[in-house]
Amino acid sequence: MIIKTMKSLKRAPVRAVAVLLFAAVITMIICALQASNEAELRNYEEAYQAVPVTVTVTDPMGNNTDPSSIKPWVLDLLTGESTVELIDTSAAKDFEESINLKDKVDPIEVSLAEYLKDVQIKMSHFVSRINGNEYNQGEKTYLIGMTSLSCDKQLLPEYGCEITWYEGYDESIFAGDDPVCIVPEAMAKPRYYNNGKGEAPLYFRTSVVNFVKDEDGFLMPVPQTSEYSCTLKIVGTYTAGDEKSIYCPYPVVEQVHGELEAERFFDSISATIADNRHLEEFREEMSVCLLEPSPDAKNIHWGSYVINRSNEYYNKYFDYAIDIADENLFDLSAILEDSIKFNRTVTVFVVILSVISGFLVGFLMVRRRKRDIMLMRMVGDSTARVYVGFALEQMICIILGIVIGGAYYNWNPINNLVIFAVAYFIALSLALAIFMSKKLIKNVKEDE
Repeated sequence: MIIKTMKSLKRAPVRAVAVLLFAAVITMIICALQASNEAELRNYEEAYQAVPVTVTVTDPMGNNTDPSSIKPWVLDLLTGESTVELIDTSAAKDFEESINLKDKVDPIEVSLAEYLKDVQIKMSHFVSRINGNEYNQGEKTYLIGMTSLSCDKQLLPEYGCEITWYEGYDESIFAGDDPVCIVPEAMAKPRYYNNGKGEAPLYFRTSVVNFVKDEDGFLMPVPQTSEYSCTLKIVGTYTAGDEKSIYCPYPVVEQVHGELEAERFFDSISATIADNRHLEEFREEMSVCLLEPSPDAKNIHWGSYVINRSNEYYNKYFDYAIDIADENLFDLSAILEDSIKFNRTVTVFVVILSVISGFLVGFLMVRRRKRDIMLMRMVGDSTARVYVGFALEQMICIILGIVIGGAYYNWNPINNLVIFAVAYFIALSLALAIFMSKKLIKNVKEDE
């Protein structure tokens, strides 16, 4: 049967090539559209990942994006450097009751570190004296430690600040831990620095009140004073901003706090979502102890007990919120998703057209071969033999066309190509069934 079919194709090469080319062209169109859809999807994923989504610690209502007393457990929650455990104490009415309740509930560890990257920190400490002098007529001067220049918007050009870096230095100093700093241009005067060496000798003094129990078990206030001095190399000056702060790498201020044994608080903390695909997971994990800014935040109970670095902290309401700047991400997603939907619609439309065209071509091929079919029947070939021979002849052309047309695209998507081939075969079978259902003499008369 195969040999006879091949001989039949040789007798009518034009028709065979026409069917083959038809199948190849339809296959290339379907595969090209699929490749376009896949490229669009890859572009979507790349663009989706490229959009930076910043999360910033704010107050619960979002009115202040630079709260001045962020507790250490919040940073630990975002970085994972120390374990943060939570206990649900929502049933507690006060701190005393929460202490009793926490002993009856197992804590759960919470960390958002796996969802975040590039955590940015800003911490400050009051400077008592610079080279033995107070600066700016008694106004407070702060040493501000940061992990990047963007931690303080006052230093950004768009806010009118201009930084002059000394030779060999730039904003990358904030990514390190060297004892260097930039100072206000007006502060860069010899009276503040040691013999014109370009250094800022800083003196810190902190007074705190600790409570200790006396012999009778009563808590007594005990004042404690800590002092610390350090010298920072000046590597640049700035204008604008408050013009009374000294900026240095974050580890420098962290060391000052450690030397003074002062309680750690942070001025601002922000980070970037590591993988935008996990943004909703981050929201869900975050909601255990932090919320997104809301005007109703004061009425939302948290009721959790934080255990962190052996320090315990309880609050009935949320103290902080996380502002997630994902507006650009959603705008981009909407545009790209519309584009993908359009491409998929076009693909479906083309597949439908290919099915219809395959059906018509198969039907027309039978009509053009009526004489051949009649001759086969007149010489005694059975209906089944005629059907199988003709169908096999056409399907060889269709399959070869699909193989040739889709080779460049690895015949992807194979399912659409199978649909096209099946549609052609159905049309062919229907046309053969209609034609061969008529009596032979009637077909001869119609052909005349």
